[in-house]
Amino acid sequence: MEVAKADEFKVGDIVFAEQPGYMPWPATLLEKLEHGGLVQYICTNDYMRVSYQKMWPYNHQHKKIIVTKEALEYEDFREAILMTERLKGCSDDDAVDYVWQEMHPGAVHVPKKPADISPVPVPVGAQRQIELDYVHKVRKQSNSLRVETQFVQEINTLRRCLTIGYKDYEAAHAAFEQLLQMPVSQLLLVRNFEGVDSIRQLCRFAPTLEPQTDNGNGNANAAIVIRSQANKLMARFVSCFKRPYTKPDFWSEFTWLSDTYMRYTVEFFPKCG
Repeated sequence: MEVAKADEFKVGDIVFAEQPGYMPWPATLLEKLEHGGLVQYICTNDYMRVSYQKMWPYNHQHKKIIVTKEALEYEDFREAILMTERLKGCSDDDAVDYVWQEMHPGAVHVPKKPADISPVPVPVGAQRQIELDYVHKVRKQSNSLRVETQFVQEINTLRRCLTIGYKDYEAAHAAFEQLLQMPVSQLLLVRNFEGVDSIRQLCRFAPTLEPQTDNGNGNANAAIVIRSQANKLMARFVSCFKRPYTKPDFWSEFTWLSDTYMRYTVEFFPKCG
């Protein structure tokens, strides 16, 4: 793609922004700096400084290049594009239709009529009891924590092996193999929010275009394998949580449950002064 110039953007624009090691992602430009801009990625809500050379307008021309069938196979990217289309003024139906058409070229999309189910309001006084009941229930899975030390070690291995400046795909692949064979539970996952978030981010992992110093392993095929393994692992994580969710999507549900667990666990076991 052509290199954009700083004067092509203004604060508040929705753009595609690319971080080294990741695919271009829709983001909001929050601040213009001398050599780049501060952006907030849509859906993930991460803040990053991105060079103008790695930033492109969110328009039809660049959507044709970036929003591909392959990219839309990743749930987080799909959600980000749906959210971005809504922010750009599309109706929910038009946003869904656009994504569906990109994923099924030439097919006719017949939208399903949503079920007329109104959410059941939860009394304010009952919310704390719901959260306490969840914590007591999930703590019964304590036997699953026998693998927690290894889980954390393998996640940390991935963090060390897949950085912006260094990539050891062989070690990362081995760590994923261990994680994919490991029994996981809701308790293990809600206790390790940052680890789950690391895997979620690797679901959109992509090779950098700059020369690597990683013994020749920095190539597109290796990155595709990493991305595939991350998505398989994330699917296993998702399968631990039963539908229907009480929140709009899995990540919102997981974030709430993890926060609930950690908050009440602190209450149950206060730190010594």
